[in-house]
Amino acid sequence: MIRIYTQTENGISRTVGLEEQDYRKGDIFWIDLLTPSAAELHYAEELCSIEMPTKDEMREIEATSRLYCEDGGRFMTTTVLSRVETDEPMIAEISFILKQRVLITIRHTDSYSFRVFSHQLLRMPGTNRDLVFIGLLETLVDRQADVLERFGADLDVLSKKIFGTHRVRRKEKSEDPDTEDLRDALVELGRVGDLITRQRDALVNLLRLITYAGNEESCTEAHTGLYAALRPVSRDVNSLSEYASFLSNKINFMLDAVLGLINIEQNDIVKVFTIMSVVFLPPTLIASVFGMNFDYIPFLHTGWGVWLSLGLMLASAIVPLIVFKLKRFI
Repeated sequence: MIRIYTQTENGISRTVGLEEQDYRKGDIFWIDLLTPSAAELHYAEELCSIEMPTKDEMREIEATSRLYCEDGGRFMTTTVLSRVETDEPMIAEISFILKQRVLITIRHTDSYSFRVFSHQLLRMPGTNRDLVFIGLLETLVDRQADVLERFGADLDVLSKKIFGTHRVRRKEKSEDPDTEDLRDALVELGRVGDLITRQRDALVNLLRLITYAGNEESCTEAHTGLYAALRPVSRDVNSLSEYASFLSNKINFMLDAVLGLINIEQNDIVKVFTIMSVVFLPPTLIASVFGMNFDYIPFLHTGWGVWLSLGLMLASAIVPLIVFKLKRFI
């Protein structure tokens, strides 16, 4: 799909598709390509006299493949975390191309930021290529900030679930361990941690793009004064990167805490078996003594010998329990 934005006397207009395209080149300031067809790519290439990067080229991780100048145009590709609200979030590549007075964006995944900015753009009386480029970057940064805020809220909920539930359980002396809840929290922490790692990588790529776009000497294109306009966006991205690092450290702390609590739960189970083995050890010894196959055993031929042996076994089991209770082992 291709969306062409033009400046007219009545304001900004948008045309979807290639039908009835008779606009002059000077009127067009933004061409948005969403999963474009061959005809749409050819139209943009003919209009701007450049060769568009392919989907595979947009996925290249080398800096020289993502940030470069060619045919008088400045090519910049970044990644963003997309579809966060779904069960299958993904990293999406977005390419920005600055050529003369036209901005070309290429993407293969629908973006919430682009939808929001396009609605805002259509209500503006006028604009130009650089303002659209800066506005798109600001909208992308705002969206990434919202995503990080959501991750922070999810971590707060997990923190209450991990530490609050375990503290209450200890206070009430419940014998039912909550190991399953801790395991569920461990899985959720792994999911959020993976998303934050992807988000940090996307922010790094976005910061590189902003730095490259603001560098007036990075291309033979005429100076456009983007450096000063992009400085606030760069500061916002840096602050988001620091916040993402904070969330990453918080996840590492919570992971260690969950693993420690799971070990405590398992140690409590092992402690129960240890106490039971110690409690039943003296009765087992007494039963073994009276069960020996000898001709003479004390109290063997008395009528109350069996009751005495049972009493000794019971007492030998009660005494360790009392000692453990006084020592607060149980």
